[in-house]
Amino acid sequence: MDAIAIASSVSKQTVYNHYGSKEDLFASMIRSSCREILKVLQSAALKGNPQSLLRLVGEHFLEMALDPAKIALRRVLLPEIPRFPELGQIYYRSGPAYLRQFLAGYLSEQNANGTLEVADPALMADQFIGMFAACSLKAELGIQPEMDEGERKRYIDHAVDLLIRAAQSAHPGETARKTHHA
Repeated sequence: MDAIAIASSVSKQTVYNHYGSKEDLFASMIRSSCREILKVLQSAALKGNPQSLLRLVGEHFLEMALDPAKIALRRVLLPEIPRFPELGQIYYRSGPAYLRQFLAGYLSEQNANGTLEVADPALMADQFIGMFAACSLKAELGIQPEMDEGERKRYIDHAVDLLIRAAQSAHPGETARKTHHA
């Protein structure tokens, strides 16, 4: 809180008056970052086909997974969760849960309009997000801290292709036509 007060040129008490606690400040920071991403995704959802939107979602998840500042935040956060379990809940509710909810809603809409066939949109959203969790884990462990543009594109394209194929498996010809002409 001291560093934030200094960087903001206000007193520590002013920061506490505005946020109430470190947890509230933490949640606000995560939510703010997520809101910016959601604006971009919501705009893209209105005008793009599923592959384009899923690629954009993948780009954002991969960026979050590999961003050095976010890696550092997760490295600090994870060891504290046994002592402060609410921090993990705050982080998840304020960030990843928003994106998961958006993706599940989008997949549900695509299912309803017949573009994709997704029996369980929430599960499919979790599984899609899970494909990027491997990159996050490798980055946090220092195994693969960076991916070049080509590697990122290949990884995202593969994840999108897997989801699209899974969503076309019931009626491959019909769904493929709808998806490619959307």
